[in-house]
Amino acid sequence: MSKRVESLLDQMTIEEQVSLLAGRNFWETNPIDRLGIPRLRVSDGPAGVRGTSFDGPTSMNIPCSTSIAATWNRGLQREIGELLGRENHSKGSRVHLAPTVNLHRTPVGGRNFECMSEDPYLTAETAVQYVTGVQSQGVASCIKHFVGNDTEFERMTIDSRIDERTLREVYLVPFERAVRDAGVMSVMTSYNRINGDFGADSVEMLEGVLRGDWGFDGCVISDWHGVHSTVESVIAGCDLEMPGPPLWRGAKLQQAVDVGTVPASVIRERARNILNLMERTGALDTPPGPESARDDADDLALIRRASANGMVLLKNEENVLPLAGAGTIAVIGPNAANATVMGGGSAFVRVAHRSQPLDAIRQRLGDRAHVVHAEGCRINKRLPELDRSLISGARVDYFADPSALDDPSAVPDRTVEPSTFRVMQFRDPLGRKGAQNDYGTRFTIPFTPDVTGDWEIGLESVGNARILVDGREVLDNTDVPGGGSFFGIGKHESTRLVALTSGTTHEIVVELRHIFHGQGLGGINIGAQPPVAGNLIDEAVDLAARADLSIVVVGTNDDWESEGWDRDDITLPGDQDVLVTEVAKVSKRTVVVINAGSPVAMPWVDDVQGIVYAWFGGQEMGNALVDLITGLVEPSGRLPVTLPRRLVDMPAAETHPGRNGKAQYLEGRLIGHRWYDKTGKDPLFPFGFGLGYADVAVTGVEPIDRHCVQATLSNASDRNGVQVVQVYAHRLEREGLPSDEPVNVLVGYERVEVAAGATVTARVNVDPDAYRTWDAASRGWTPWAGPVELRVGTSSRHLPHAVRV
Repeated sequence: MSKRVESLLDQMTIEEQVSLLAGRNFWETNPIDRLGIPRLRVSDGPAGVRGTSFDGPTSMNIPCSTSIAATWNRGLQREIGELLGRENHSKGSRVHLAPTVNLHRTPVGGRNFECMSEDPYLTAETAVQYVTGVQSQGVASCIKHFVGNDTEFERMTIDSRIDERTLREVYLVPFERAVRDAGVMSVMTSYNRINGDFGADSVEMLEGVLRGDWGFDGCVISDWHGVHSTVESVIAGCDLEMPGPPLWRGAKLQQAVDVGTVPASVIRERARNILNLMERTGALDTPPGPESARDDADDLALIRRASANGMVLLKNEENVLPLAGAGTIAVIGPNAANATVMGGGSAFVRVAHRSQPLDAIRQRLGDRAHVVHAEGCRINKRLPELDRSLISGARVDYFADPSALDDPSAVPDRTVEPSTFRVMQFRDPLGRKGAQNDYGTRFTIPFTPDVTGDWEIGLESVGNARILVDGREVLDNTDVPGGGSFFGIGKHESTRLVALTSGTTHEIVVELRHIFHGQGLGGINIGAQPPVAGNLIDEAVDLAARADLSIVVVGTNDDWESEGWDRDDITLPGDQDVLVTEVAKVSKRTVVVINAGSPVAMPWVDDVQGIVYAWFGGQEMGNALVDLITGLVEPSGRLPVTLPRRLVDMPAAETHPGRNGKAQYLEGRLIGHRWYDKTGKDPLFPFGFGLGYADVAVTGVEPIDRHCVQATLSNASDRNGVQVVQVYAHRLEREGLPSDEPVNVLVGYERVEVAAGATVTARVNVDPDAYRTWDAASRGWTPWAGPVELRVGTSSRHLPHAVRV
């Protein structure tokens, strides 16, 4: 118990303690100036560290969490955490709202890219390294979302119905390990209900499991607008309601204390947890500083290395990779020149620069190959952001009174140069206290198109907006219903076709009237898309037919993978499957690069020579991809998820999405590869799978003890290689086991580097918790009964070695 914290609590009035239990604004707590207690600033998120504004200083952008897990590289994962800790300091933040350790229960979860894996052990191991790295920099990780937040379907209200054994053995494992092995300082509650209670109201989860069973002594923070009660959430153990100003605490909580509904001792305990977090991170001594952008060369090199290490080589027939670089290379696909480096929603950060596959291939191979490009098709669900390269001298005027937009002579209260045309605002852009203010916004955008024709122009907004082009109104969304953009608060996208002339500067004016609606969130997305001349697929096929090699970059983008909604299917959006199939028919050699955060179907898998899963690879994705396909980097990524052939080939196919307000987890513990093993269904590519250019094989295994095996690996190649040795536990005596007892459970792995022509031995430690099961009757852990076989190999479906323990 901290003497300093206790002294502060003794000096605080009950009103001051209550004020500490809810946010001051979207990202900060309330200061108590009388006692010298500063504000505590927190920041999103898994893709980087955004700071307090979506259009503020740029952040370094790391690969998505699925890519980080795909490295199976504990040391690299810790380095990424350390980088994020440094980024937090540059944004004045003491709490990093990450990592997300919910599991990939389905391949279509909207936030899968934020999460790490379908497997609880791999997720736990990755999370421990990530959190340890972040917190080594004096910054707290806030691990999320506790628990069962595995879908975006009815995400604010859905009740995740998960039996106790499945909760303990699957979905709680990463959280438990982060508490026990990484000492995570804060935990974020989930939006959803867990077996009836909202995450922030769950006494069983917060006081029973988190604090009681695991001994967590950190701070519990609600997800944003995830508190649904005044009394229940405080009693249950949720310390901090975010964001502020509060909807459920503040005056309401003070009244509950005054009438005795909430004891003063509970308020003191909640305030204690917040002050302890501040003391542990140095926030009690230093208020949030200015926000700045970092551009550290060593950290950019780390992001590039992590991105390449997470990429998974799935197919390499006829040694199509690594590239030699001679002849003509056709770089094709909607994501070739504009790859997706991160998913959508609260994970978004603004990036100073992005390395694109097409640019990186031209830079690296342009002197030894002729590189040509075709878009092939388009995949946008909504219009892409206005192309800033076609804009010069844009400005944004803000008016304290929205009606000032009706007066052309009105003087703006603030004018800035826009850094983005996808704007999300959590606070008053005029700097007035709180976010409960109305305001008007006018964008004036000199736009010089590079194509003549009918451009599609559109917008999404929180509030009514309109677009004028050269003084003529072309769109007004006043009558467009809400429930679409901006987490369901904003309006659905509206679009119009507008004739524009290449080389002529057209003035685009966009006016938005923001009226406070109760949550303080504002925003607008302004998009534009040029007309299509000709047939995009035909143009791509023509290039491919005349090329020596085709690289087709396909995938998704943040229209499809985002917080706020799930995908409907795993089919690639748009005409991408047709594109790949037609290119493969005429191309001498075809390599497909998949730029997605979650699994996609591959009906053309047998028609192409090479496949690389590149995920959402962060801002250095293009350079990292070229490092891999040219052989500068040895492919060492392994799948952290199973890739199914069809959406129906997944464990939760019959129960996803939820029905009648409930998500029934009837598959129990058979998540991901465990279900495929149990049912005997063949995946497209199994969990843990990945190829290298070098031929590194596991040639022998010996037991050291029940918690360690020794593997022998041999490299038959003339280049250095990497293998990920994986250990799965199998209970030999199956009679009487529950129907959801997995056949094999991942219990250990080790990434091993093997020099060309060499043979090495490597020790692989087995999870200390491997041989236990949760007994609901006694509400405790019991050891496995009977003999166990440790099966060792290089994927969940390739386990040629076995030892009995």
